Amino acid sequence: MVRKMIFPQTDVRSGGTMSYNTNLYLLLFLPLVALAYQLTPKKHRWKTLLAASIFFFADFSSYLILWTLLTAAITWCGGLLIQSMQDKNAALPRELRMRPKDLGRRTVLVLRPALIGVIGILAGLKYTNFTMQTVTSLMNQMGAHLTYQPLKILVPIGISFYSLQAAGYLLDIHWRRFRAETNFGKLFLFLIFFPTLMEGPIMRWEDMKDQLFEGESITVLSLSQGLIRIGWGLFKRMIISDRMNTMVTVLFQPQNHFSGLMILLTGVVVTVQLYMEFSGTIDIVIGSARIFQIRLTENFRQPFLSQSAAEFWRRWHITLGVWFKNYIFYPVSTSELMKKWAKFGRKHCGKYITNLVISAIALFPVWMLNGLWHGPKAPYILYGVYYFIILLIGVAIEPFEKGVCRRAGWDYNAAAFRIFRRVRTFFIVITGETLFRCETWSQFTGMLSRLFTGGDGGLFEGKILEIGADAGDLIIIAIGCAIVFTVNYRLEKDPDLLEKLPMKPAPQRWAIYYAFLFSILIFGAYGTGYQAVDLIYAGF
Repeated sequence: MVRKMIFPQTDVRSGGTMSYNTNLYLLLFLPLVALAYQLTPKKHRWKTLLAASIFFFADFSSYLILWTLLTAAITWCGGLLIQSMQDKNAALPRELRMRPKDLGRRTVLVLRPALIGVIGILAGLKYTNFTMQTVTSLMNQMGAHLTYQPLKILVPIGISFYSLQAAGYLLDIHWRRFRAETNFGKLFLFLIFFPTLMEGPIMRWEDMKDQLFEGESITVLSLSQGLIRIGWGLFKRMIISDRMNTMVTVLFQPQNHFSGLMILLTGVVVTVQLYMEFSGTIDIVIGSARIFQIRLTENFRQPFLSQSAAEFWRRWHITLGVWFKNYIFYPVSTSELMKKWAKFGRKHCGKYITNLVISAIALFPVWMLNGLWHGPKAPYILYGVYYFIILLIGVAIEPFEKGVCRRAGWDYNAAAFRIFRRVRTFFIVITGETLFRCETWSQFTGMLSRLFTGGDGGLFEGKILEIGADAGDLIIIAIGCAIVFTVNYRLEKDPDLLEKLPMKPAPQRWAIYYAFLFSILIFGAYGTGYQAVDLIYAGF
């Protein structure tokens, strides 16, 4: 069952039964869709995927698909109107055509209301109560005596994911990166394709338009590669993430005031669990799409090998970071205002200050929106503030770090310095993920304050065995993590490692297959005493 992300009277409608990690999805829905797809004539196979995606969506959000249809209609009409304006201009004699900049000013008259419509639906459904409660609270602090009765708002599953895809589609047409799609059904499939609907990755039309509609047949190779990727995702989820679920729940219960090293353990546990859940689910959806010969963009690339917070975000939830970079960071940093500042700043303030100011102005909207994107909740917004500050500090100190190494005759890229930067980045990350998991800001600050009290917090006295995991669980988690991070290290050197498995000699190949299968069946966390982790990002 997918968790209901419940904010004050705002419910992400997610009561479906076919989460990616369920038997219903893996053993019934996905095989039936694959069979129907293979039996459908090639040119109509995209329609089979569309029907399956509508059914999948309806299982979670039923009639709320009407909101998604409205988003798709706005996107489709807006794209066609922008394309029509561009085509009419291209059809004019050369001497009568508008310059690209003038044409952009004309098409933005369509782009702007279309984007307002798409983002307005997202904001209205997801943030109305949060905004009104925040405004009411601020007004009351200034002496007003207002009350606000939260509205009961149901939000479609995956709205934050498909809304970003729709906005990116409109912007790319405005920038003439590709032509608008004339077939509404194809655009609708792009927005709600069932493997990407609930946790991403966030795809671009340019990367999907050919794959989704070519109708390539399922092959033994694509089926094998897809199943291997699904198995790898289930390994991460069932053996590690699900087994850590009770630990995370206990560690973050407000009444449990852990201290000292137990707080540090809390940060490590929640970070590892979130990574195993999210990346494991992404493995399952990438594997699901791979069965149909559709290659989704990777959303993780060994993030714990990062040497800075900026690099971490180039490796973690990659498609979200790329979306913000392409559609927020670059437009802001290359705007006319920034160009004027760059010219003025380099002349009067120097290159260092100029670049720092540009970075601050471009990073601020990225991370405010990143925090808000995750949901109407104070820790999510503060999570965005946290990374804005951390990344800006990184931009500020990197030249000094390199300068110190250069003057001292040290190699900045030497192994010792790389290890130091990775350890530093890991502590930055676990602090951020602790904030992300907290329910309130006061809970997070309380945990930070207790970090420096209480010594080991009972960690070495067996208290770790009191937080929902026995010795056997801890051993399985440790071995599972060791396997995952060893494979990740190999993937850093050979990104196609998993896809090459079906090409290995039969004895070696089948040994790996059976190892996957029996490790999940024997060591997977299910049954009495365990509760599968809900799809954490499904509520966003």
